Amino acid sequence: MGKATGKMVGHRLQVVAMKGKKMKRAGLFFVMAVLIVALAACGYQMVGGKGIYGGEISSIYVSIFKNSTYEAHIAQPVMDSFTKELLSMGLFTLNRESADGYMKGNITTVTTSPSSLGADGVVLEKAVGVGLDIALYQKNGKLVKNFSLSDSEIYRVENVGAEEYNRREAIRRLSARMARRFSAQLLLEY
Repeated sequence: MGKATGKMVGHRLQVVAMKGKKMKRAGLFFVMAVLIVALAACGYQMVGGKGIYGGEISSIYVSIFKNSTYEAHIAQPVMDSFTKELLSMGLFTLNRESADGYMKGNITTVTTSPSSLGADGVVLEKAVGVGLDIALYQKNGKLVKNFSLSDSEIYRVENVGAEEYNRREAIRRLSARMARRFSAQLLLEY
């Protein structure tokens, strides 16, 4: 009776162990099925390829930004920031000859104002602000969307010899921020 009982107990343990494995597999299968259904139901889908506007614009030409201000030499650093950002997104190739779309920019405002003063009333920091309008077009000239962006950056002016350099760097930094916001808007809307 001892051997029979031992065999029966061993057999029961083996059956319980097999049922546990089957339960784990069934549980894993159930979790995977729920995950697949949930992802399919919430509208999740993989991005189909490069570009925006239904994939119609995958290569873009960025023209030199128009400068409608009295600030000389500002168009190039602003345009460079937007070009770098568009390339880093990975959605576009930059191409002039066979572009699917093109982008025009217009720098509308550049302002400089004191930001902080020292105890003696001397300006220690200034703020530079830039406003611009960007228009995105299809290659046939149809307007896709207009964007208006603006930003400002504070820079130090204590050292008179470095003030102009600090201002150019501030413009470069704020242009990069505006370009990131522009690319984020493109990704959200298209």
